Amino acid sequence: MFRARLGVRARILAIALIPSLTLLVVGVGATGYLIDQGQHDRQVTEAMRAASGPTRAVYEIVQNERRLTLSYLSGDPAAADALAAVRPNSEQALRDLLTASQRLRELQPDEIGDDVGSFATLVQQLNNIRVAVDARAVSAGDAYTFYARLLDALAVGAQMSQSFAPDADSATELARATRIMHTLEAAARSHALAGAALRNGKPVALPEEFLQRTGFYHSETALLAAELEPTLGERLNNLISSPQWQLLGRTEETLLARSLAPGDTEASAAGLPPAQLAAWQAAADHVSHELLETWDDQNAIMQQASLDAAARTTTQSLLIGLAVLVISAAGFGISLVLANRFIHRLVRLRDHTLALADERLPDMLERLRAGEAIDESEAAAKLDFGHDELGAVATAFEHAHAVAVTAAVTEARTQEGVKSIFLNIAHRSQIVVHKQLEILDEAERREEDPAMLDVLFKLDHLATRERRNAENLIVLGGGKPGRQWRAPVPLVDLVRSAVGETQDYPRVRLARLPDVRVAGTAVGDLIHLLAELVDNATSFSPPQSRVQVTGSVIGKGVAVEITDQGMGITADSRERLNDILQNPPNFEVASLQSDSRLGIFVVAQLAARHGISVRLWESEYGGVRAVVIIPSMLLTDPAEETAPLPGLSRPALPAPAPEERAANAAASFAAATLVEERAPGSAPPDPARSGPAGPDPAPADTPAPARAAEADAAPAEPDILPDGRPALPRRSRQAKVAPRPEVSGAQQAATARPRSAEQARDLMAAIENGTRQGRKPLPAVDSGAAGPAPDGASPDEQEG
Repeated sequence: MFRARLGVRARILAIALIPSLTLLVVGVGATGYLIDQGQHDRQVTEAMRAASGPTRAVYEIVQNERRLTLSYLSGDPAAADALAAVRPNSEQALRDLLTASQRLRELQPDEIGDDVGSFATLVQQLNNIRVAVDARAVSAGDAYTFYARLLDALAVGAQMSQSFAPDADSATELARATRIMHTLEAAARSHALAGAALRNGKPVALPEEFLQRTGFYHSETALLAAELEPTLGERLNNLISSPQWQLLGRTEETLLARSLAPGDTEASAAGLPPAQLAAWQAAADHVSHELLETWDDQNAIMQQASLDAAARTTTQSLLIGLAVLVISAAGFGISLVLANRFIHRLVRLRDHTLALADERLPDMLERLRAGEAIDESEAAAKLDFGHDELGAVATAFEHAHAVAVTAAVTEARTQEGVKSIFLNIAHRSQIVVHKQLEILDEAERREEDPAMLDVLFKLDHLATRERRNAENLIVLGGGKPGRQWRAPVPLVDLVRSAVGETQDYPRVRLARLPDVRVAGTAVGDLIHLLAELVDNATSFSPPQSRVQVTGSVIGKGVAVEITDQGMGITADSRERLNDILQNPPNFEVASLQSDSRLGIFVVAQLAARHGISVRLWESEYGGVRAVVIIPSMLLTDPAEETAPLPGLSRPALPAPAPEERAANAAASFAAATLVEERAPGSAPPDPARSGPAGPDPAPADTPAPARAAEADAAPAEPDILPDGRPALPRRSRQAKVAPRPEVSGAQQAATARPRSAEQARDLMAAIENGTRQGRKPLPAVDSGAAGPAPDGASPDEQEG
């Protein structure tokens, strides 16, 4: 889920941001640590500098106290007063050192404890040793050992301080200072033992210790003179070559000889004269002082080196932190720039791809549907996005678009081929149907047997439906049916003709339709459209139910409603069909295979061709109500027409022979009653072959005697219905038909014209209906009253 929410930009920035932030955090942390360490080293160095003075005082005073203690134990009476004077100074120096070392213990709690080298314990035991020394209850060796341990604790602290030196140079300088401290301590111990032996004239109390210390400080001084800074080395060299150093050397050799072979000199041994002892003491003090000075100078060098190292650490830490910050910011900025460039390229690729999918490819498809020739190489996309991975993706899109273009061109050619086949088959079928209808017209004109004539009428009706199926293929193939009208046609005749093309036309009931005319350019397609809807209504409703066709004038034109009493369709299917009717799909074999109701596709194409609106609703009976809205631009007002409409009136029939006059009169009367009393199974007239349905008035060139005879044959003035409209005329059985006046030869010659197939069909249909009505029993009604409408139809309804 988290990955799904991140875009490409966020992911690229995350890839760069996470390492940058990590580097920044590590750099800042390391910088802070180094800065803190540098400050800590500086504080340690300052604490060591603060402790260096008390340390020197401790060394100088404690070593003097040790020398005086050994002199006092060796029998020097003047040493007691000197001890009493130096002991307070020694205590003060130890307290100052403990105070100064407290800061070091705080800065280095892990390395420096409260009792380093047992220094604090030894300081506490110092008073006990002094009391024993004053009582001469301790030997010179024990007193020497105690003071040696006390000063060794300082040397341990100096060695420990090397572990937290800020750098190698500081550690080296601190190690040299420690070596000077050890040399100073060795010389002080040697001088303390030698002074006690020189005062009492006895061998050294600890000859081996005296030998080691004497040899150590002589050799270490020579080594330090070669390793220390030039100024310090020169000072030590001067010390080594000084008379004091030489005097100490000779005296130490004499004491070593006395101490190593005491048997030979014990009797003659005696202390040095005061003058020589004073000279020796002055020489020993000079050497100790020079070593202390050297130690102070080395401490100063070490502390300066430590401070410089701490300053360098702080400065370097700041520079490193700043560098890490700059590097992190630069890395993130570079990543941001690269990410933006990559995203910009992706956006360009997306825009180009969408343009190909939404603009160029649909435009090419429209051009293909329009029949234009498309060059596949020119229609292929050109996507240049470099040679990296994104360029490879663009190349893949380019190949995919090329494949889509090739497929579209191939599909368009296939569809054009299928359309051509459909149109070819449809046109051939249409030609065959037209020939079949001509043959049926000829057969109907010559046939006199009513039963055979009824069969011929049924075949004629099936041929008419077959013609509509052929026209369906033409419409689906993108062509136009061959039936065309020039003059406007009344809406009622148009609807009757559409009903006549359906299979179960007797079940269709026509209500009153508006007295409007439809433009001739839309008559054929509108007949076809209404026929498909009526055929669907009769096919998907019970056989005993009726299909109601009504019409009314609305603001946008005329609405024709076709209502059935079937099971209806689901809301989802109705919405899908309405969408097809509103947006007719292109000719696609897959679409036609998914829905076998080709009539819906045909209706949609015909409606879109003329701007007619067709929509399906649920009827009051639970079935389907199809509403066809014919726009006003396809309608004409009958009041504006002053001349007869060509194509609707038939040419005048030739005058019949005398032996045919009676039959023709009966046929004329039957034709007048055909609209309201058509028998089940008979076919209504077809305006596709003889103009719009309905009986035509007598032509203008019909002779006056013939028109008078037809007027005499017509029933009297029809009754007026309760709603003010005239009732349909009805024939009374066995009513006398007025004989038609004789027609002169000139008039017969003037009116003699060939009879068309449509006229012959209408004539035969009228004869059949007239003979059938004549064989029916006479109803018990007044011959002059208008009878009820058949099948329970209202006065406004008529059979299809």
